[in-house]
Amino acid sequence: MMKTVFQHRGYSIDCTPREPDDGTFGAQVVLTKIGYHPEKKFDALPVFSTANEAIAHAKKFAESWLDGKA
Repeated sequence: MMKTVFQHRGYSIDCTPREPDDGTFGAQVVLTKIGYHPEKKFDALPVFSTANEAIAHAKKFAESWLDGKA
């Protein structure tokens, strides 16, 4: 599985996918301002057939969200 934690615009982006019982991987992301507690969690992102697809989607979602908000 690929790396799941990244940094972007002063935030830690944790893209560790959730694993439903059906063998799929749900994209989700937790954004934390570096040095602080988790700030924002998005756990209703799409489901993918591989962990790498879920991680890539969550990372792209988080970077886009931060670029628009931070």
